Amino acid sequence: MTITSGYATLAEYKNWIAVRGLSGSVGTDTSDDASIEILIEGASRYLDRETGRKFYADGADVTRYYSTDDAECVKVDDLSAAPTSVAIDQSGTRSYSIISAASYDLLPFNALADGFPYRELRIAPSSLYFFPAFLKGVQVIGKFGFPSVPFDIKEACLSITQNTYSMRSGQSSGGNITVTAAGVVIRPQEVPAMAQRVIAHYRNVL
Repeated sequence: MTITSGYATLAEYKNWIAVRGLSGSVGTDTSDDASIEILIEGASRYLDRETGRKFYADGADVTRYYSTDDAECVKVDDLSAAPTSVAIDQSGTRSYSIISAASYDLLPFNALADGFPYRELRIAPSSLYFFPAFLKGVQVIGKFGFPSVPFDIKEACLSITQNTYSMRSGQSSGGNITVTAAGVVIRPQEVPAMAQRVIAHYRNVL
């Protein structure tokens, strides 16, 4: 199978377990490759669900709406790059007017340089605009998600994948693992402690 928006590749997984002396025959045997790819994608989607975020960038622009009671600031979902457009509904009629990029700042200022997304729009000091208090008062069009997969998210994905792979045949210290035709069912008690800490760090509180 092909891994879709996964946080690790099959090759990375095999290298990761080899470094830890866990590879055994898995490093050269390809018979389990399709199952391992299912586990990698399952671990990736588990991280998405548990954190309330996605650590890949949209391939095309997406339109999202936001409400705020702060005329100068609106918190948004993770933006993997500067938005294509930001528009505001000044009358509460769901009619949006685009404001120039110079009218707002993207925060944190150095997010992309550090490999992290923008999380907030703030009206620039020289701007005459403000964010309206209407529901869905702000429209943002852009690519959401993370600009690249953080290293610790990749590590958590690999760790969960290895844990679930080792449990695929039945019982482990954490409990039973269920693999279905649609993928893998991962329960919290089966997630390694390191991955749990990573999830707690990235959990979205927006």
